[in-house]
Amino acid sequence: MIMIAKTIDGLNVVAEFVCHRLLELIVCVTFFQVVMRYVFSNPTKWSEETAMICLVWYGMIAAAICVRRHQHIAITFFRDLAGPRISRFLDIAAQVAAFIFALVLIYSGLKLTELTGAVKLPASGFPKSTLYMSALAGGALICLNVIANLITNSLDLPGFQEGRTSA
Repeated sequence: MIMIAKTIDGLNVVAEFVCHRLLELIVCVTFFQVVMRYVFSNPTKWSEETAMICLVWYGMIAAAICVRRHQHIAITFFRDLAGPRISRFLDIAAQVAAFIFALVLIYSGLKLTELTGAVKLPASGFPKSTLYMSALAGGALICLNVIANLITNSLDLPGFQEGRTSA
């Protein structure tokens, strides 16, 4: 079981690398567009769509990574008042809710990808389905991260509480 969690953690390292590259690409494309527009008065047609696609993918992958790290904002007032058994149940319930949400993302992503498969984005010419494939990737990684969280019992690890923001 721990081997599965370590494999998923390795996948998260790859996803983190992809996020870093996407963020770099967003900055470079946006900078290029600003220079082309304001310095050369010759804006590109494709840059805004390219940056948008990268931003959507970045957001979906980063959100999935945060599930594994327990870095999402959570309201823990009632959980903190409860005893250890109820707190543990609420933490597991939150993981199950994240898993169900991820399944909805995957299902919706599949439907939207099928629906928009042949449609091209007007400026860049990328398939519009590229946007919705990010929901598939993010949803799948969220599912894997929830499984890893439950396998490793990381809900009880000391770093879990520091990773959350109480409100």
